[in-house]
Amino acid sequence: MITVITAAFNHARFLTGAVESVRAQLHQDWEHLVIDDGSTDDTPAVLAGLVRTGPDLRVLRTRNQGQPAALNLGLAEARGEWVAFLDADDEFLPNHLGLLLETLGGRDFALGRFTLINCSPDPEPVVPDFYRPGREIPVAEIESCTGLLFGRREAFLRVGGFRAVRSSDTDLCQRMKQAGSSWIRAGEPTYLYYFGRVRDHLALRELQEARTGR
Repeated sequence: MITVITAAFNHARFLTGAVESVRAQLHQDWEHLVIDDGSTDDTPAVLAGLVRTGPDLRVLRTRNQGQPAALNLGLAEARGEWVAFLDADDEFLPNHLGLLLETLGGRDFALGRFTLINCSPDPEPVVPDFYRPGREIPVAEIESCTGLLFGRREAFLRVGGFRAVRSSDTDLCQRMKQAGSSWIRAGEPTYLYYFGRVRDHLALRELQEARTGR
């Protein structure tokens, strides 16, 4: 079984799309675990309604601790041997889980590919370059985002999961590589990345902090 982990904080408007994209998967052996990270909008009510429409969704609610802590809680509570991640404002294509499981083979983790849907006011959005501090790269060229990570649950736990640092997803990916985890990249995009869909999107906030030196 695959556990899909979603951390949600005030994502009420987008959660139905995210959850339904998991329910539409061609690979059907999965559970969807949503961590409500102390939302103050209608997120709890939306999730309650989605739970009533199917037994495949589990919800845990915590006080607000930030995305890395919420995702780590998901890793701790996951029932599946494999885990995938889905940001609450993004969506999977129907073949996402099946393709990544097939791509993984006997390796520790795989990186998917995304189709960028730019919802930001910038026609060519950029983010800080993880590998070259002080520089920026186009969003379309980033190596990884949380939703592209897929692999054996134990491989993520072995390196301690996510850390509360800038670009925590890329940081986790790099630590897994440095720890000797075997990995591969998928050959086609199966993840819809709605960049800038939420006003305080993590990447936009990171860019502002990088530019102001905070």
